Amino acid sequence: MKKTLFLIIPTFLLLSCANNQIKLSVANTTSIDRTAETIEIPVTEITSRVPDADLKKVIVTDISGKEIPSQLVFEGQATPVKLIFQATVAANANTSYTIKKGSPQKYETRAYGRFVPERMDDYAWENDRVAFRIYGTALIQKDGPSNGLDVWAKRTDKMVIDKWYSEYLEGKNSYHDDNGEGCDCYKVGRTLGAGAMAPYINDSLWLAINFESYKTLDNGPIRTSFSLSYPPFLANGVMITEKRTFSLDAGSQLNSVTEEYTGTDQPFTVAAGIVKRDDGKALTGSPEKGYITYSLKDGISGIIYIGTVLKTGSEGIVETKNHLLIKTAYTPNQRLTYYTGAGWSKWGFENEESWVNYIDQFSAKLNNPLKVTYN
Repeated sequence: MKKTLFLIIPTFLLLSCANNQIKLSVANTTSIDRTAETIEIPVTEITSRVPDADLKKVIVTDISGKEIPSQLVFEGQATPVKLIFQATVAANANTSYTIKKGSPQKYETRAYGRFVPERMDDYAWENDRVAFRIYGTALIQKDGPSNGLDVWAKRTDKMVIDKWYSEYLEGKNSYHDDNGEGCDCYKVGRTLGAGAMAPYINDSLWLAINFESYKTLDNGPIRTSFSLSYPPFLANGVMITEKRTFSLDAGSQLNSVTEEYTGTDQPFTVAAGIVKRDDGKALTGSPEKGYITYSLKDGISGIIYIGTVLKTGSEGIVETKNHLLIKTAYTPNQRLTYYTGAGWSKWGFENEESWVNYIDQFSAKLNNPLKVTYN
């Protein structure tokens, strides 16, 4: 099972002697094997070491000299800001990678997303482990408002959302049924769904409605990301606006989600939450480590597992009538990043223990990133 860490911060930067390549040492200081975790290299680190580099003609090789998939990340900008690739490093060990001039191969797409206007303005995205969707304003007239996060459980590493939508809209198959690749067997409604965030003020959640605009920022082969803007909504008597940025890397069960709220200068509490169902239950949670976990029957013959992880300090875990929540402080006009996602008992997570262990290790790796040294 692959595990991905979304944000890696380079440490000691030492100028390379070579003019046409950059040697990297990647160290794992934890007792956990790190498999297919995303390394982010700022473009400025490449251009400062290889000034004449054409960023479209740069490749990454592993310690054996084999080319591995890489991706230029634009984050919605006109020019790339990062080069990413995925590293595998054994516990308490290190390995080497090289960035050098070369013509990249055509890599298999392992992360993909898009706006889906043909299905009432959904935005759907996936990687080789799991899929998600979130709702646009066109759906309100039919189903009412919902700004929660939906899960599509997968048991294939292929990209399937375009196929599922096409077959659903043509009446060939329903993505609510498992036709061998997975299904949409998770119910959101007027809730946070699988780990969305909202202001939590005076012991109450204040929910926005569906997103009104989107921007695709990057789209594979390793990372897909996009931002959503929401109409102003009332939070404890104050009208605020919300912007969410989602990012999902190949191999990971969890999204990186960045929240930005505006409309007030007063700090407030926010909560990331998982909807509770009659056939679900809270699993192990840790306010100290900043995560909550939950399981529920999928309505077919399996179990969906949800996990939400904060990197910032937690103010505690709360169970309301409808949600399992983890709280944290928020300063308006700032960016707050957390992580949320899902697993399925039919593909990779045989029991509750395996899911809780995944989330616990994800939290540990988040707080102990791989260390990159430029040699």
